[in-house]
Amino acid sequence: MVLGKAGMRLEAQKFVVYLLIPITASVAFNEPTVQKWAADYFQFMKYPSNPRTNLREEYEALKKQRDEEVEWERHMAERREAGREEYRKQLKLIQLGATTRGGGGGESDDSTESSRTMGWFDWLRGRTRGGSI
Repeated sequence: MVLGKAGMRLEAQKFVVYLLIPITASVAFNEPTVQKWAADYFQFMKYPSNPRTNLREEYEALKKQRDEEVEWERHMAERREAGREEYRKQLKLIQLGATTRGGGGGESDDSTESSRTMGWFDWLRGRTRGGSI
């Protein structure tokens, strides 16, 4: 133990922590809703099934449920892949359109030149569409 005033402060702080943690936990976890949530979430009370239940039927029901989940996951994976493919097609069309427009495909030089000189904040610098003021 450290001697002097600093040692006494350290011991007092440790004592407060030793008391504060269990008291806080007791207050926080003594709520019935928190206890019910914890019991449901962590499944504290899991009893064995009734001995009179037909295990084969229970197994078949669980297997059917699992097969449905696997089928649903497969279906969703196919939908995601189809969506990705559609997105790729759209990107290719956009890139194709950008390359045809950028290569001088039918537009006049004045409109492309004015769009090049006009930026987002060119109005702050005093530029207009026709050029500088």
